[in-house]
Amino acid sequence: MVQIKPIKKEQAAYEAIRQAIIDGSLQPGQKVSIRELAERFSFGRTPVADAMKRLTLEGWLESATGVATRVAALAQNDRNEYMQVRGALEVLAARLCALHAGPEDFLDFEHCLAVAQLAIDSQNWMRAVEADIEFHRICASKSGNHFLSQYYSQLLSQDERVFYRNIPDPEARIQSHTQHRAIYEAIRSGSPEAAASAASLHVDTILARLQADQQR
Repeated sequence: MVQIKPIKKEQAAYEAIRQAIIDGSLQPGQKVSIRELAERFSFGRTPVADAMKRLTLEGWLESATGVATRVAALAQNDRNEYMQVRGALEVLAARLCALHAGPEDFLDFEHCLAVAQLAIDSQNWMRAVEADIEFHRICASKSGNHFLSQYYSQLLSQDERVFYRNIPDPEARIQSHTQHRAIYEAIRSGSPEAAASAASLHVDTILARLQADQQR
């Protein structure tokens, strides 16, 4: 009989705190402490301390010597800068995927796109955002370049907090899904230039949306 390993306490604490930031239970700028979070989520202090270190590294929390740990603020300029770097990696990832991805990889892309379509059809916008993030993770992981995949994952974990706290409007989600499908079709066709072009258009669309939001 196969035994399923229980989730480690540190991982469970990490997920609980992260979810509280995502759903707004913990607000940007709010002070947090090991003792408070341990009591709030019924975990020991050691797993909470480990989880907080990881969340700080990923950008969900911010801390400095002699200063209380806080939930990281959501700065628009940070989002723009993240997206500029992420966008460059996404274009490169799409290009490399067109060169390296094979039939088994295509199945992962198709499953992700199907999940996204189902989320859009059911107007589950949170799930649509999750599928959006997963699409880019897959693209990075199938690029054949483990450095790119590693760096991209680090950047995306920093930007996820903005994705989740600012769920895009339905039109943006539909547009993003359509552009993801175009990126995938170019990858599947084995055309590096077409894949990079489709990814570049997607990045430019997001940056333009961010700029429009900033001007409101």
